[in-house]
Amino acid sequence: MSYIKAVYLDLSQCCEDFITGTELLEQCQHDDATISFKRAYKSAPDSYGLFSKYRSYYGFSCLLCGRLEAINVCRSAAKAYPYDGDICMNLARAEIFLDNRNGALDIINTGLQLSHEHAGLQKLRARLGVRKRKPLPLLSRNNPLSHAVGRRMRK
Repeated sequence: MSYIKAVYLDLSQCCEDFITGTELLEQCQHDDATISFKRAYKSAPDSYGLFSKYRSYYGFSCLLCGRLEAINVCRSAAKAYPYDGDICMNLARAEIFLDNRNGALDIINTGLQLSHEHAGLQKLRARLGVRKRKPLPLLSRNNPLSHAVGRRMRK
C-alpha cells in the first residue's frame, strides 16, 4: 500500500512529537513513527481538540508495524471525532491494509460527506475505484447473463 500524505489544516497547532511522527511515517519508519505518535497522544488530555487525530495516527502506525489489534484504536478515534478527514482517511487506509475494501469505501464515503474537499479521501476513493451498480442485482457479477445485460447497457 503506497502512502498517501495526510492533509493538515494547520500544523502549527500540532505538537512536535506528532509532526516528527508524520515525517517518520512518510519515510516508512513505522516503529519510530509509532513511538512519536504514542508520545503525542499520551501528552494530550482527552479533551484536547487534536487528541483523536494523534490517537488515530498512533493506531495506524501500530497497524503498519504488525499489531492488528490497533484497528480498534483507529475505529474508536473515528467514532469519537468523525468530522476530521485525516482520521477517516487513517481508518480507511487501515481497513485497506486489512483487505476490507467494502469497509474502507463506506468510511471514505462517510468521510467525504462530512469533509467534502478532503484531498486524501478523494485520492483513496479514486485509487480504490467505485463500481457501478450491477445490471441485475439478484445475480452475481460473474454470471454470464449479468455480463450480457451489462454489455448491452453500456452500448
